[in-house]
Amino acid sequence: MSDLAGFEDLIARLARSSRLSERETTHVVEEVLAFLNDSIEQFVRRRHRELQREGLRNPQIYLRVAQEALQRRFRTEALSTRQIRRLVYG
Repeated sequence: MSDLAGFEDLIARLARSSRLSERETTHVVEEVLAFLNDSIEQFVRRRHRELQREGLRNPQIYLRVAQEALQRRFRTEALSTRQIRRLVYG
């Protein structure tokens, strides 16, 4: 398990207010924190793979990833197609 210091109250509250056990709630909190902890590079690479699996082509993927990145918690300006391509392929 990851370090969840400071999240004990959240885990307890979620366990009380849901049908999840404390262990399941801990797992959910860990997953959410890992998801939110993605760097912009990790996010771009993950979304590129996911959208490729859905059958989208790179031009569509680049546009969508650029739009999604703006809606996430990243402190970044709009990504260009070139920046996205460099993040994906190096």
